[in-house]
Amino acid sequence: MHKILEFQAVVLAAGRGSRLPDVGGSVSKCLLPVGPYPVLWYSLNMLQKLGLQETMVVVLDEDKSNILSALEKCPLKIKYELIVIPSEEDWGTVNSLKHISNFVSTDFLVVSGDLITSINLNEVLNLHRKHDAALTTLFFDNGPEEWIELPGIKSKVKPDRDLVCIDKETQRLVFLASASDFEENVTIPRLLLKKFDSISMYSRLLDAHVYVMKHWVLKYLVESDKFTSVKGELVPHIIKKQLSKPKTADEKKGMSEKNADITNNIFDFAIENGYESKIREMSSYSEQLCSSSNYNDIIRCYAHISDKNTFGIRVNTLSSFYLSNNKILSKWEELVGSPLVDRFHPDSDVKTKQIDENSTVGYKSIISEKTSIKNTFIGANCNIENKVRLTNCILMNNVTIKEGCTLQDCIVYTGATVENGCSLQYSLVGPHHVLPATTTSNHQLHAETTDNMITLG
Repeated sequence: MHKILEFQAVVLAAGRGSRLPDVGGSVSKCLLPVGPYPVLWYSLNMLQKLGLQETMVVVLDEDKSNILSALEKCPLKIKYELIVIPSEEDWGTVNSLKHISNFVSTDFLVVSGDLITSINLNEVLNLHRKHDAALTTLFFDNGPEEWIELPGIKSKVKPDRDLVCIDKETQRLVFLASASDFEENVTIPRLLLKKFDSISMYSRLLDAHVYVMKHWVLKYLVESDKFTSVKGELVPHIIKKQLSKPKTADEKKGMSEKNADITNNIFDFAIENGYESKIREMSSYSEQLCSSSNYNDIIRCYAHISDKNTFGIRVNTLSSFYLSNNKILSKWEELVGSPLVDRFHPDSDVKTKQIDENSTVGYKSIISEKTSIKNTFIGANCNIENKVRLTNCILMNNVTIKEGCTLQDCIVYTGATVENGCSLQYSLVGPHHVLPATTTSNHQLHAETTDNMITLG
């Protein structure tokens, strides 16, 4: 495995799943199980495959011990340092980056802790290198969001969509905004149409929340106090600023009595080291070979759109959580690079022979002999009694399914118990909830709730 020393990586894994209302407002997304491992493992494994030797992981302080415990049970060679942020404060992603700024000394790679993808990130890094970009992003061209019938109460939720404009010739990312910001008409800055000959607009790309940034961007963040969100505020700001020019000394405002500039202008941070321009003069990086609109700008942003066959999903909604589990084993070798050897944890006790190859069983779980299990993921310390049938289900840790139960397309959360003879279809059972015997339900939520919010517990 080759080593990558020019980039540092940080994984943002302090999200609480605000778009997972049926799963829980206080759920730590990075611990949600997808197949045999938590979501966070897939981001770390992706960085390991890339050749990185270590990474920083930003987590909530109250989650640190649980995350450490979960990752210790997963196969990982990459070194990871968990950097905590306060759970009681509502920090945005920009605050998290500011918090780790003293540990970053190079250009850096920001990865969301809910990302599962088979892409080789070298494709993104090479685009960043090639154009000496300030910012390089990754999008998946997955087409319309795949429809799948979900467990829980039926509801109509419109997926968030971005409007993305990319220059065809250069892959410059020239416009990014949320589709919800526009009621009917979309207004594109006239300067874009003058500057770029052919712009493609996309409305169905999935933002991977993978960003490669110059080190000076982090310095700019630390000095500036006007951003809270990387995706919603910082990235659109940088994209917009690449169309501007730095002010001359006479144009600058906010001067102190000693004639020192006291404003935080992005162009004051986007200063090129002398050797960088010399390298470009000696290399194929030349304005004569490329569009002049591409390289005259001090700030340049680019976007890599993955191949349509690339698997990429962010586990940030109930739909994506359920869909990722539905697909994970069929995509395993593509994602990981090797087959899944131990579908049953060596410390589990699987007595049944009626369990298919699309199911996994976690640490110290007990599966009784007279059970039928198909396409189901069973967490650690679960107990599945006789005459139970599980089809297309997700069982988290410490779940008990009593004798004679039938569950189809259900999610059962940590510590829950389903008593004898229950029959459930497309239902959610909340953490530590005890479902009474012989309960029958279809598309229901069974939980100890407060305003329909469940905790992972």
